[in-house]
Amino acid sequence: MRKFSVLLALAAGFCVAQTAVDLDSDPVNRVAKKLSCSCGCAQDMTCKMEPGCGVCKRAKTQIFAAQAAGKSDSQILADFVAENGKQILAITPGVFGTAGPFVALSLGAIVVVLAIRRYRKPHAAGHAPEIDPAVMDRINKDMAKFD
Repeated sequence: MRKFSVLLALAAGFCVAQTAVDLDSDPVNRVAKKLSCSCGCAQDMTCKMEPGCGVCKRAKTQIFAAQAAGKSDSQILADFVAENGKQILAITPGVFGTAGPFVALSLGAIVVVLAIRRYRKPHAAGHAPEIDPAVMDRINKDMAKFD
């Protein structure tokens, strides 16, 4: 019975009429933005080519049907990767994702600042050399003459 209800939901998703408004909706474009178009335009699948890209239209139709069937964005992306390979992803997954270069530059700047602090000559404000007591006595005697 459960398989029948899943098949019925998928069939209902494919039977729902998709208009241009449905295919360019925010939920569909949210997923399409994470997929690369394979038509040669070098854009993601939210491409705005005129009169329209057939590759993107088929993908958006598939995304819309999957969303109507109740699939999450990650499940839809996993389906596209299973069908087309990882090169379909516009944003490759990773530890830092697209923030990797910014993280690397930030860490590099921190290392440079620490290196500058480490090798900069320290100030000698609190490290005055000790004065010989005999010299100090002579200075005090000379100062007493000025009074």
